[in-house]
Amino acid sequence: MTMGQQEKAQVSALLELLPDWLQQLIRINSLVATRMGVIMTDFHCLHVLQQDGPATPGALAARVGLTAGSATRMVDRLEAAGCVTRATDPKDRRKVVVAATQEGLARASSYYAGLTDRTEQDLADFTEEELRVLLRFVQRSLASAIAEADRLHASS
Repeated sequence: MTMGQQEKAQVSALLELLPDWLQQLIRINSLVATRMGVIMTDFHCLHVLQQDGPATPGALAARVGLTAGSATRMVDRLEAAGCVTRATDPKDRRKVVVAATQEGLARASSYYAGLTDRTEQDLADFTEEELRVLLRFVQRSLASAIAEADRLHASS
């Protein structure tokens, strides 16, 4: 199925807006990280822990693109900010597992309350079908972004 001229124009307009939208989300994440007393990579690590649960520092390093030494310093900063705890891995007592604290997650979440409210307002007048289309687009875009990040990482 080929796109008509109007569809191509809409795709172009969307592709033109996406970088600005993403830049503002990065800006928000940076501001939240600063308010929490950590740097952006640390904040990304906290998100990984929230999504995937506790992990070893090595696994976290791989997820956020750091060396093992950098991951140790990242965990130190997050622990000092009250965002994570370290514990011995119950499956292998030689390993350490890092877990997000409820307090750290609640603090991070509180900074996004305004954006969440605004986004809910933005979506309030969308139809069920429009929401399904948006969800499908975001799911596909996420998969594409993951694939592209993996490709770029593998070629470095």
